[in-house]
Amino acid sequence: MTRNQLFTNLNKLCNEMDMLYNTGCGGCCFVTACLAENLERNNIPFKVIILHCPTHYFIQVSDRYINRCNYTIYEEDKEIFDYTSEYLYWIYHTEDWNDLYSRKCNLIVSIRIRALFRKYENSRT
Repeated sequence: MTRNQLFTNLNKLCNEMDMLYNTGCGGCCFVTACLAENLERNNIPFKVIILHCPTHYFIQVSDRYINRCNYTIYEEDKEIFDYTSEYLYWIYHTEDWNDLYSRKCNLIVSIRIRALFRKYENSRT
């Protein structure tokens, strides 16, 4: 699996999880933290993008967005950060989020993201 295929598959997975678990409504920071953790493990540089109104967290790798969901990106409405996964997890656990996303889904979300990265890692060896 190439990096481009990984990013395409990650976006498909994020869209599916948004439909199943409402990750775009209260779980986006957790998803972004999981993505960041796996990108760090694979030495893939990334930025964290935060949209305001409504607030949404997602990842930028080069010119690709991951976990953007269906949000429209206006340049004046986004902020770009060099956050680590550790910091993103801290933000997720200390801030208030939309209750449509249930924290009970965190384990399955992290497992599904990790599984996709494992396929990528295994295809490189």
